[in-house]
Parts: sequence; C-alpha cells; structure tokens
Amino acid sequence: MSRVVTAALCALGTTLGTVAVAGPYDGVYRPDYPGAESWDCRTVGLDGGALAVRDGRFLGVENSCILTNPVNVRGMAATLYDAECSGEGETYSMRMMLMTTPDGIAVIEDGLADNLVRCP
Repeated sequence: MSRVVTAALCALGTTLGTVAVAGPYDGVYRPDYPGAESWDCRTVGLDGGALAVRDGRFLGVENSCILTNPVNVRGMAATLYDAECSGEGETYSMRMMLMTTPDGIAVIEDGLADNLVRCP
C-alpha cells in the first residue's frame, strides 16, 4: 500500500483549526490498483475493509485523520486540508488534498497520489 494510503489511514488526532466538513468527498472507497477489487466495501476501518471520508475525517484501516482548514483549489474540483493523524502508535500532521475523479477521489500528499474508487 503506498505511503499516501498509509499516511491517510491515521487515527483520531486533535487540532486547534476548524474541523472541515468533507461534503463532496463523503463516501466509502477502495484503492484503484490491481488486486484491490477484493477489498470489502461494507466494512470501514478493518484490515481488507474500505476507506471512507465522513464528517471531516479520512478513515482508514485502524487509523484516521481529522481534516481541518479547508482551502478550495482554484480551477479544480479539489480541496487542500491540514490533516492531524494518528495510528499505529504515532501521531503526525501533514497536508492532504482530496480531488474528485470520474470514479471516486484522488488523495494527494507531498510527492504522492492515490486514486480511490467509490464503493457501490
């Protein structure tokens, strides 16, 4: 699993910024790469389960990030966030951009991008 998905799968952190309402990105997703078709789109947060954007959070496998301080990206269907993340015993901050794609969303961080397909 790439660094974007791993980093984006971070557990509840705290932040002083305004919590974002994800809105257009809310949904349940799976990675868009060969072999990811077997991911379970019904179970969010478990190994082999789905990923989700819900209520200003990016939810992953035993991890999540709180998305704050949304900035719309001019000329794109994208939003840049501050992400306060923790999971697997670590906490950290990063910038994360979510962008709508024809089949789901792209999750973009410094130097990496992952496409996530919306689950049926």
